[in-house]
Amino acid sequence: MSVKRISLALAAAVLGAGAFTAATLPAQASPASTTFSAIPAKATDSYGFAKDGLEFGYLTKVTLKNDKLRITLDQAEFYDGKAAKLLNGGITPPDDYRIAHDDTQDPFTYTVSTKASLIGVNELLGHPDDLKRTTITRTQLVKNFAELENKHVAVWLRHTDTESNGGQVTALAEQYIP
Repeated sequence: MSVKRISLALAAAVLGAGAFTAATLPAQASPASTTFSAIPAKATDSYGFAKDGLEFGYLTKVTLKNDKLRITLDQAEFYDGKAAKLLNGGITPPDDYRIAHDDTQDPFTYTVSTKASLIGVNELLGHPDDLKRTTITRTQLVKNFAELENKHVAVWLRHTDTESNGGQVTALAEQYIP
């Protein structure tokens, strides 16, 4: 049985006992290889959990100094489909997703690799009328983020160390939130 099936089974059992919270979902295993390819448009698996090796959160700061791009991420968990429904007490939530956030965690600051894939959808593109995944440059990321009134953009990250979500960021993709 896969980790995700076990997670869903465990969550269903705990939910049935009335003690389920988003924080009780077990961590997932991640692949060990480094990749700089773009994060897929659907960053969750068929159960609604983050695909292996991806991290979700809110971009709260972006700086580019001496050719070093650094981002600060307020970590969270994004669930859609079956997982979102499970977290919502068995009822499909509006827009079919749930975000769980732990306010006790401090934001993390990461360095973004110069080879990293960067994708904007809405806010990181300056709020275009047409929502479309678009590759952006490091300079565009910094500029578009600086122009935002709300410095809290939902994104997915991939790191060089996918086991611990550590090391340099190898890919960043904005998650559109309606």
